[in-house]
Amino acid sequence: MEKKKHEVAKVEFRGQEFDIDKTAFASLKVQTALNLGDKDPRAANEAMNLICCGRVVEYIGRIPDEGGALPDELGCSAEDWQAFTAAIGEAVAAKN
Repeated sequence: MEKKKHEVAKVEFRGQEFDIDKTAFASLKVQTALNLGDKDPRAANEAMNLICCGRVVEYIGRIPDEGGALPDELGCSAEDWQAFTAAIGEAVAAKN
């Protein structure tokens, strides 16, 4: 069985560009892991890492707040992360 080629898109969020794996985002396995995140946070984190092309930790450290300020060494806030994930969903849906 041949491996499926992943489609990666550039998504702009608050003035920065992020690579997002559209194939992973559309995957039933990934979406299920995200939807069950409250029961299995580890699986949800792994799913987000797939969507973020293996760079979720880097992205957490790069996502600016609404005013454009970069996060400190602990990374972005939960609110900024939620805004980022919502923007990913909108961008992927708009490009399909």
